[in-house]
Amino acid sequence: MRKLFYFLLTLTFLISCNEKKSTDNTKSVKSEQITSSPTKIILNIKGYNPSEHKKYIDILIVTALEPIKEQLKISDDGNVNYVFLTQSKKEIIFDYDSRTFSLIVSPNEEIFVDLNITELLNWSKFKSFKVSGTNKITNNLILANANFIDSLTKQSTNAYVKDITLNNILYKNKRILEMENQLQVFKTYVSDKKIRDKIFIDWGKSQIKYKAGYDLSLYPFMGKSNRDLDDGNKYFDFVNEVRINSSNKITFKVYLDYLESLTGCYNIMGNVCNKYKLKSKDLEKLWPTTYFLKFDLLKKLLEGKDREIMMAYLFKNEIRLSQYTGKEIPKIYLDSLNLYTKSEYISQLLKKQETENKPIEALIKEYDLDEKEKKELLDLYKDTKGKVVYHDFWATWCAPCMNELPNYNDLIATTKGKNVEFIFYGVHMKSDEWEKTINNLGLKGKHYLLTKNQLAFFEKYFTVSSFPHHQIIKSDGTIGDKVHFRTYPNNFDVINKLIEKHKIDKNNGA
Repeated sequence: MRKLFYFLLTLTFLISCNEKKSTDNTKSVKSEQITSSPTKIILNIKGYNPSEHKKYIDILIVTALEPIKEQLKISDDGNVNYVFLTQSKKEIIFDYDSRTFSLIVSPNEEIFVDLNITELLNWSKFKSFKVSGTNKITNNLILANANFIDSLTKQSTNAYVKDITLNNILYKNKRILEMENQLQVFKTYVSDKKIRDKIFIDWGKSQIKYKAGYDLSLYPFMGKSNRDLDDGNKYFDFVNEVRINSSNKITFKVYLDYLESLTGCYNIMGNVCNKYKLKSKDLEKLWPTTYFLKFDLLKKLLEGKDREIMMAYLFKNEIRLSQYTGKEIPKIYLDSLNLYTKSEYISQLLKKQETENKPIEALIKEYDLDEKEKKELLDLYKDTKGKVVYHDFWATWCAPCMNELPNYNDLIATTKGKNVEFIFYGVHMKSDEWEKTINNLGLKGKHYLLTKNQLAFFEKYFTVSSFPHHQIIKSDGTIGDKVHFRTYPNNFDVINKLIEKHKIDKNNGA
């Protein structure tokens, strides 16, 4: 559930980074700057049964700002072939039916991975696996020991379950102590196992430190608007305590997750903090947001990659705003940004997003589902022409989901006359518990329990990766924004404004 809360940052943007992903599982893509042979990954999943198991596996290639995402089809005999081009070492992350695992890849490398389907479908450590390739030592260590590291970090005090007996400083001290203890356990573990591989050790430390940083950036604003917390507060000393001093040049995804979450923390602080209230009003006369105020807050951070990436994440929000207002981003913003982040980050952010611009019905028809699964999804959108469609993906085992669901009937009541349809998709549940929950809450709207392959469709086009997930379809049937506001009464107004923004004058879609 660690991806549930990205605060006010909402635009998924295209990353080019001078490298392109392949458009299918085996086809390489040309690059003007790369003339060498591509990196090739071959997965062999033993025991795979296409009639029983999910047909797709997701892959993330970690780049400078945000991972490149691809969904790969598993052949009937359990093979996955993927080819892509890279100029540097990368972390890649596979996700199969909510089971994730990482590998490190190098340019021109051929990696062969043998896995067992039973180990992909449970949370025990990998046992019967084998990885070959240039980084085989690192990758075998990651697969063999990732479960141990994950078990360490899961013992931490979860920021989502906010303990009202702990003020911010007490939580910070407790979470930092937990992090330091976990690092010591990991150090002892590495020594006892006589592990010398530097990349694996850096990867393990990053999982521990940056997951602590992620929690710490979330905690101050969980459940309320903390208007008295400013960047000078001792709480933010944690930024120095979770920083890793390493010569390792690989960017790990856990590091980017932390920086985006921390940027969201500064973003909220700049929006609500009483200390900046007067300055905010003056700045809003120049531009609809307090961008420069938050820019000044981030300027105070230590120089280096952390600040460069956070400046880019902050600017991402301004791009989204300009798309809604139709106004061009002031040149003075770009000039100021150039002083504190890389020009390549800015150019990436300013590129138009190259996403599918087809109605959801067309995307469903093209997707590789069996006819029954396809028809049942299409039926849900039959009477949505000209309507905004609001989606909620939920499960009974997801505590935030269950906290939100009782509020939906009240939200739906506020949308009367707005021409909006609500569709609730249940995930990873048995039909009896799914039906019982809907009936007990008397939930209005349309309801459907997704199969694994139907969920894979939404994982691809809605980037569903955690729950609850809220997504809007525009009234022309094309995919709109992910909604990052929880479904609570104090957010009803902003949710209704988002619904209004997704109404398109000319409707020619679903």
